[in-house]
Amino acid sequence: MKNIRLINRDKKTIIIILLIPIMFISQYYLFKFGILQPQIKGIEISAVEGKYIKDIDKYVIKLNKGVIFSAGDYVKFPSYAKDPVVEFKSLDEDNKVKIEDNSDNIENTVKITGKKEGLTSVAIVRNNKILKRFNILVVNPTVVNLNTEIEGDLTYVGDIAKIKDYVEVDFDRFNEKYKVNYKSSNENVLKIEDNKIYAVGVGNAIITASIDSKEQTFKYNISAKLKSISANNISVEVGESTNIQASVTTTPKNLQTPKIKYAFAENKLPVQRKIRLDSNGQILGLRQGVEKLLVYCGTGKNKVEKYIYVTVNETSIEDKAVEGFYLNYYFMEDDLILNLEWNEMNNAEIYEIYIKDNKKENSDYELIKTLDKNSITKKDGKINETIKIESKKSQEFDYDIYVIARNQNQISQKSKIYKVENTLDSDEN
Repeated sequence: MKNIRLINRDKKTIIIILLIPIMFISQYYLFKFGILQPQIKGIEISAVEGKYIKDIDKYVIKLNKGVIFSAGDYVKFPSYAKDPVVEFKSLDEDNKVKIEDNSDNIENTVKITGKKEGLTSVAIVRNNKILKRFNILVVNPTVVNLNTEIEGDLTYVGDIAKIKDYVEVDFDRFNEKYKVNYKSSNENVLKIEDNKIYAVGVGNAIITASIDSKEQTFKYNISAKLKSISANNISVEVGESTNIQASVTTTPKNLQTPKIKYAFAENKLPVQRKIRLDSNGQILGLRQGVEKLLVYCGTGKNKVEKYIYVTVNETSIEDKAVEGFYLNYYFMEDDLILNLEWNEMNNAEIYEIYIKDNKKENSDYELIKTLDKNSITKKDGKINETIKIESKKSQEFDYDIYVIARNQNQISQKSKIYKVENTLDSDEN
């Protein structure tokens, strides 16, 4: 009996000895294949990538911005067990955040993106059991003030100014530099590069600084830097008109300048003026004498000027010809009628009409009519005169005709010469 008990005890011992390794092997594979879940220790929430602020009881992230959160290098027991499935889950129902797995990039991490402003709770969960929880505050920093400074004068082409800006937000703990957008309304006048404004051309332009709903504008009128102005003294005759020829040099060269202006330099009564002067620099000689004029461009410090003298001389007709001379002819019965017209000449007192009969041998011009300024007839603003040569309709004739003007001391040049002729066929002679 005693022997039988010993045998049974030995059998139990052998079975136990055999079962122990089987149990250990079975347990190993149960953990290895994830049938049994290991214990987890050392889960520590941390933000590893992205813009955030760590408060005592929460993480602060920006609306629509993502932050990578890690569960940490937690310890599992036993160590050979399959990694347990842990999840990040929002504990609120209003979906203030969006949670996406990021383990393909960094192990045991998720990307959490703020979708709505406010406070929410996120937990690390295994098998619906919360292992760790933390709070996230989603904020949307809003620009409440934009202060832009443009350092430097922008007045002339070539000027450069530096841009500085300060952006105030209602949540500024991110200590972030906010980018202000700058735009020029006319890049041919003002151009923006590397936070500097360059005046590159003449004209008007507006610089606009903007961020979110805040905006500031700066208006500029860019001029050419004027270096000098040139204009020459002028001589005109009474009744003669001309324009002042003035030009302005700029720095840089060949830029558009303000309008050149003209003014009398001396105070006189209108009846004392020797010339008439208009805003475009046109001069008309009124009476003999000299006028001093100021020719200028620009204003203030950017002004150039020069004085010139206009001398008005008595009208000379010696170097001038009677202009606008024209004639036509017709027959009245047998008489040849010449209809002449020409422009009146300043300072002329007498007009003389000369004619040459080319049918006569060794013929020369002969004076056929003299008109003084009191006896002339005008039509449509021109002097008009009619001359009759008797009994020429049935004859051949060939005349050259011109007009000159005279005054007491001078004789003008000839007008152009008009030819009047009539050639008859031989059977008509």
